[in-house]
Amino acid sequence: MNNASKRGRNNKNRGKVWERKIAEVFGGKRNISDSTPHTDIETDTEVFEIKSRQAKMPALFDGAFKQLALASEESNKEQGGVVVVYTGGAGGTARAVLIKEIELK
Repeated sequence: MNNASKRGRNNKNRGKVWERKIAEVFGGKRNISDSTPHTDIETDTEVFEIKSRQAKMPALFDGAFKQLALASEESNKEQGGVVVVYTGGAGGTARAVLIKEIELK
């Protein structure tokens, strides 16, 4: 087996491990059905797409979560999450993504 094949198999196996862990956090299950190939995890009411990375948290998000924790503490309010806005550039369509840190079991 060549290195690319090994790397692909390792990445797929790592993804399955994280899908199981995240499914447990949300009280859902990992999708193994071919009838819904785009679903990684599902609960009774939601579906989730899981992406795992071996890298550290990007500095943008790390800093934003630290600032969010400070804002939560000083306002005595819960942390809503970090919203990242991709403006789409000149003439593009802006998109916003909500990122919430979850506690892994």
